[in-house]
Amino acid sequence: MTKPVLVHGHETESLDWERLDSLPHETQTVAVSCASGPRHESEWVGIPIGELLDVSEASPDTTHLAVTSDDDCHVYVEIGDALSGMLALEQDGAQLAKPRLVVPGIDGMRSVKEVVEVAAVSLDSDTDPLSLERHPKIDDAEA
Repeated sequence: MTKPVLVHGHETESLDWERLDSLPHETQTVAVSCASGPRHESEWVGIPIGELLDVSEASPDTTHLAVTSDDDCHVYVEIGDALSGMLALEQDGAQLAKPRLVVPGIDGMRSVKEVVEVAAVSLDSDTDPLSLERHPKIDDAEA
């Protein structure tokens, strides 16, 4: 991993692989449906989202987790859902080249690969988080 992961809350932390590896980890078996269609159940090891929120001193008013990938994919996951997930560092015993957002039950195209930024955000109830999302590979294909 060449770029650190930026984690934003009340504080902003730049987490390189060594720092990510030093945080508490958990293991989950989660099926991820890829945007291309196949569904893969894997054993994931990573940092619980709650730990990332603690590191950045996220506000208790956080409504969503905003996650950005290296290729500028940008998604919003409702905080209640996000807290059941992790920033995965391993898949089936193999270290990932870059972290991945893994949250049980979310749509596969929102399970962001190559995560470079995670932000705890508070959206107004009038804001549709889907309208704020970017999916460059899909958006470019549709253009």
